[in-house]
Amino acid sequence: MQAPARHYALAATVAACGAVAAAGAWVLQRVDPNAAGSPLPGCVFYHFTGLYCPGCGMTRALHALVHGDLAQAVAMNPLLPVLMATLPLLVLHSFGYRLPLPRRALATLLSAKFWLPLLGGFWVLRNLPWPPFSWLAPG
Repeated sequence: MQAPARHYALAATVAACGAVAAAGAWVLQRVDPNAAGSPLPGCVFYHFTGLYCPGCGMTRALHALVHGDLAQAVAMNPLLPVLMATLPLLVLHSFGYRLPLPRRALATLLSAKFWLPLLGGFWVLRNLPWPPFSWLAPG
């Protein structure tokens, strides 16, 4: 992709992500996923298995963030801050921007050898019933 086209693609992606984020924040500002009868869907995996997936609590965590409650957001899904910090970096890298990170850190962030054990380990550990692992469960 040529340099100007890449910049337009990045601008379009950022604009689309911004619009989706604004719409999501608007919905989460007005709809409480914790309330009984909430129109926001719950976790299908949890509904069928009774086990927490890596994303369980993400909607409630984002709801807490929209309302400025960082502690509640981390309590709902402690993986959310990690994902929120790395996702923009990965998107920028995918568009060819050089990130101010050491090569080794960037290679780690781009590696499935990092993400698969992180997500898999988080998935298993948050379902263990005793502390400190039970603290990873939503709530």
